[in-house]
Amino acid sequence: MRLLLFLIGLMASVSATARPLVAVVDSGVARTPQLAQVLVGEYDLAGKRPAFSPRYDHGTMVATILDREAKGAVDIVSIRIDDPAGCPADRSPPCQPSSRPIVQAIDKAVELGVTAINLSLALANDPGITEAVRRASAKGIIVVMAAGNNGRDHPDNIAMARAGFPRAVLVGATDPAGNPWRGTNRPDADDYLYVWRRGVDVPTISAAGLEVTGTGTSFAAPIETARRVLAASREVAALNGTH
Repeated sequence: MRLLLFLIGLMASVSATARPLVAVVDSGVARTPQLAQVLVGEYDLAGKRPAFSPRYDHGTMVATILDREAKGAVDIVSIRIDDPAGCPADRSPPCQPSSRPIVQAIDKAVELGVTAINLSLALANDPGITEAVRRASAKGIIVVMAAGNNGRDHPDNIAMARAGFPRAVLVGATDPAGNPWRGTNRPDADDYLYVWRRGVDVPTISAAGLEVTGTGTSFAAPIETARRVLAASREVAALNGTH
């Protein structure tokens, strides 16, 4: 499976006709009916747990939004980083007290040759993660990150966005009418990329296959990931005369 995933990623990086591969670095993704045909594999970098059997819904919800926005035109590899010990009572999943699994996940995505990495995580300006984002972006990989849900006048992961500029982007959440959600960490400068996408009551599917909604920048990020991947695919097709 590891060799197969590597070959899929390699093909996505060099072929104009191959389907883009997107890494969802999160709490794991369930192989629901909607995702069964696009979810090509899962790596667990925080433990040794059965594939596609997440403890939390978060990663499945993110992957479902990504798949819907991409109209089923991208493949997804799940890179699981949530702490096997679970989340404290005052934290929302996915929780990971160490930056190491996240750094390893980004580097694994680079190894797989993905087109984009979706990071719907609460990220502070950790030097290790910042350098991992820099490495991924230097390889031409799109890195999309949630801006965070603390309602601050600046995101906590600005260093990562700057390190990956112009291929890294932070995503804030709006309500269905396009108004900024009060919980979003908002942009405070123009030397990094920041965009707004719907992140309030976003329809999606739980790990159990149930219809649910999600609110937060986590659920705005995959919308931007899908849009950027599809745009990049169109550009490659145009350059190669295959559009």
